[in-house]
Amino acid sequence: MSLLSEMSMEASIDPVILTASSASLTSQNNDIDDSYYGDLTLDPPATASLDQVRADLYRANLGCQSRGLWEYSTWISEQLVYLPKTNKIKIPDRNCSWNPDYDLIAFALQLMHGQEYARAVAILKDTETQNGRFLFYYCKYLSGEKSRIDKVDVKSRREVKNEELTELRIEMEQLRQSNKLDTYGLWLLGVILSKSDMVDRAIPTLVESLNADPSFWGSWKTLAKLIKNKNQLQTLSALPHHWMKNFFYVEVCQEMYYANDALSFIQALEDMGLTNNPYLLAKRAEVHYALREYDIAKDTCKELLDKDPNRLDIVDMYSNILYVKEDKAALNYLAHRTVEVDKYRPETCCVVGNFYSIYGNHDKAITYFQRALRLDPDYLSAWTLMGHEYVELKNYNMAIECYRNAIDVNPRDYRAWYGIGQTYELLKMHAYCLYYYMEAQRLRPTDSRMIVALGESYEKLDQPAKAKKCYMRALNVGDQEDIAMIRLAKVCEKLHDEEGAVRWYSKYVDMVNSAELDPGDDICFAYRYLAHYYLRNDRLSEADVHAHKCCEFKETKNDGKALVRQIAAHRNSGSGVYNPRFTPKPNLRVKLALSGASNTPGSQKRGRTTPPQPPDHSDNDMSF
Repeated sequence: MSLLSEMSMEASIDPVILTASSASLTSQNNDIDDSYYGDLTLDPPATASLDQVRADLYRANLGCQSRGLWEYSTWISEQLVYLPKTNKIKIPDRNCSWNPDYDLIAFALQLMHGQEYARAVAILKDTETQNGRFLFYYCKYLSGEKSRIDKVDVKSRREVKNEELTELRIEMEQLRQSNKLDTYGLWLLGVILSKSDMVDRAIPTLVESLNADPSFWGSWKTLAKLIKNKNQLQTLSALPHHWMKNFFYVEVCQEMYYANDALSFIQALEDMGLTNNPYLLAKRAEVHYALREYDIAKDTCKELLDKDPNRLDIVDMYSNILYVKEDKAALNYLAHRTVEVDKYRPETCCVVGNFYSIYGNHDKAITYFQRALRLDPDYLSAWTLMGHEYVELKNYNMAIECYRNAIDVNPRDYRAWYGIGQTYELLKMHAYCLYYYMEAQRLRPTDSRMIVALGESYEKLDQPAKAKKCYMRALNVGDQEDIAMIRLAKVCEKLHDEEGAVRWYSKYVDMVNSAELDPGDDICFAYRYLAHYYLRNDRLSEADVHAHKCCEFKETKNDGKALVRQIAAHRNSGSGVYNPRFTPKPNLRVKLALSGASNTPGSQKRGRTTPPQPPDHSDNDMSF
């Protein structure tokens, strides 16, 4: 049974779709959520001397290294390397006093490095020191995550859970009540609570961790991932006013698409002396990428890779930029380069997937995105890009699954919400796609693409008044694709709003004639409507100009000739012979233009150029 026939049967519609449908119906009167508009009200940037920054980072780095938190230790070490050189300061030393668990902890750290988490748990079960207990719970958590990753595939990601979470949560909450958890223990408890879908309890736990030691980046970063909207962010009044808070604001503002705020905090950190910092440079690239300023983002990525050619944490975004810019040569070089650096990184698989996709080899692209997900099931870019590839192959069922997995990983990813909406639009299920477009618009309230998509859905649901409101909003925020104005004019025509239709058709024609807009396929309908309008109002010279313009287009050529004849007869007789009922039916091309079929996934031009040799490694080298 096909996906369409399955979804047409009431019994087969899953709860997620039912929720989406009911949400779209209940929100009919709230077409565009205004609560997400406006500026953020945040604390001013915190400041500190470079000596204080260095001392805090050293202390945090030692704490991370002694607990096997390699990801955060790497981030802190990078900040230390790129700090400007200052006078010698007193660096905190390790605790060199004899500890009966020292050898045990050192052995456990080596087991963690080899991913032998079960062995580490076994040898740490009787330890009583704070570091030892943290490593015990952390290894137990990682052991459960490793088992979960081995079971994950596209359709089962939401069902497969870490089986250790419940027991860990109960034990660690008991320790918290006894005040036996330090900063790192509270962070781990916050991670466990968030993985257990207890975000409301995870956030105050992470805030408590930060108040215990605000220099630990892990708590800041985990907290940033849990903030869903600006209201939730602005209620975090208990956060310490520490210089690390600036990094947190950069992270969360960039995730919530508040580009100007993110750039202002990046600038504040640079003003503190953190110039030429790779992390801040990467964040600048991400902000410009989110703003669709691809040329600036591309140059920033290139600058960062010139400084550190082996860096891989931004190459997936860089490959997306090259894909959009259709720079096949640069993407080819990037794919080969990343394979040489490390072919077993998820980012490398993502780049190679984009390499195959740009040449139209979608099956091979999906293979590499799947490999990326075998390495990291929470790798957001791979889920979203794999959804795009399934859309290209018209496998809409799998595309929706991929987009939903992307939403599970990060509910703030507007691309996944927008992708599901477009997929349902291809399936002609406009009531469903309306809900997902609304969610995408809430995440990107000033992105005209989301608002225009909402308007088109309302049009197809025969709600032109709401569509008109959406198109007006798209014009107010800045129409990125130059289609909102002509859509607005057509809706005004459908609503018999002659004044509005003439106003917007005329403005559209004027902007096309002045080269401010590229003439789209719909320009001929603007000429036809204006010609009829001017003829009805005896403005024959203007009517004649627009009627002759109609004759230049295949879709309105017959209309244009008939209008020219009527204008000539009107001039000769001095009386009206205008026939307003003469509107020939549009052909198939016109219907496609009116339905907006070109604004769907997969419409991007993809050449059939014979691709160059792919990166030199076989499938067997990367089998999992």
